[in-house]
Amino acid sequence: MSVNIFQAVLVFGGFYLLSLVVDKILRKTQERYHSSASESFRLMSNSQKAVLLFIGLTLALSKLGFDIGALVAGLGLTGFALGFALKDAISNLVAGIMIVLYRPIKLGNIIEVKGAKGSVIDINLRYITLKDGVMTHLLPNSLLLSEKVSIISEEEVSH
Repeated sequence: MSVNIFQAVLVFGGFYLLSLVVDKILRKTQERYHSSASESFRLMSNSQKAVLLFIGLTLALSKLGFDIGALVAGLGLTGFALGFALKDAISNLVAGIMIVLYRPIKLGNIIEVKGAKGSVIDINLRYITLKDGVMTHLLPNSLLLSEKVSIISEEEVSH
């Protein structure tokens, strides 16, 4: 039994160290890119930690003799249900990551999407903020990938 405990601790510790190494690599890579991509790297860092620690915990529990088949099946069904329930939020998040990485629009651009027209004043992982005088428009990121986007002006706002 003590051999199994040692193996379980070793497996979990290995995955924990792997998550730290991947996190360090992502942080070094983040330093090379513009600050607007920092949200993407933070998201990837947190996601990889959670995934690697979950895999490590699952494998460690199996080393201890627990039947993890039912746990994995239950989590799969839960993931499916959550994915279906949060499909719009996940769609905006994925679109936000693509916008931050590919940068089709930049701060200061004047754009028009689905009747909303204005200067881009903020880009984050959920929505794009446009300002047109008195009105402020919050456009879900998925609109920028699924609708026609007109870039009227490519002027950049200097900060």
